[in-house]
Amino acid sequence: MGSAVEHVSESGSAVPLAPGACYLIKEKKPDLSYRLFTMLTRDATPGLIITRQYPERVRRERGIADRRIVWLSHTPGEDYHNPTAIGSLAKLISGFVEEGQGTAVILLDGIEYLSINNGFLQTLMFVEHVNEFVMQRKAIVILPVSPDALEEKELALLERNIEVLESPIVKMDLETREVSNLLDRY
Repeated sequence: MGSAVEHVSESGSAVPLAPGACYLIKEKKPDLSYRLFTMLTRDATPGLIITRQYPERVRRERGIADRRIVWLSHTPGEDYHNPTAIGSLAKLISGFVEEGQGTAVILLDGIEYLSINNGFLQTLMFVEHVNEFVMQRKAIVILPVSPDALEEKELALLERNIEVLESPIVKMDLETREVSNLLDRY
């Protein structure tokens, strides 16, 4: 994987976005999460997007052409996944990480939807399982979550064992890096 992306921790110091962790990004719309995903997979690092959005819409709106996108949907089709089949979703993620020999980035945009379909505790156990798996394999999972969609207690339970990135700070850091990359090209 390329260089680690840095974020500012609650203590105010810069911390690398290191492989082997799940990162929870609190944001109403997953814009920052998609930008982070694109940045982390820029150097041919394997990337997988699991989303509630229709895959062609994601490709069109996010400019993502060469990554696998799995749609969380009850509607059968190619590269769709039933949101109630949470066990096989964990297998899908672990298989993708194994295939990439660990150096993989997964954007899981749909935790709220999984929670609606499976109950919060089942979804929390799923996230914990994925988190433990990626720790061992040195992959990165990006979990955008709208704080308004979960109860305060549920959000606290999710945050307990997952790295939390605060959206405004990460956004500033990403924008600084993007400007720096643009300036480097000219």
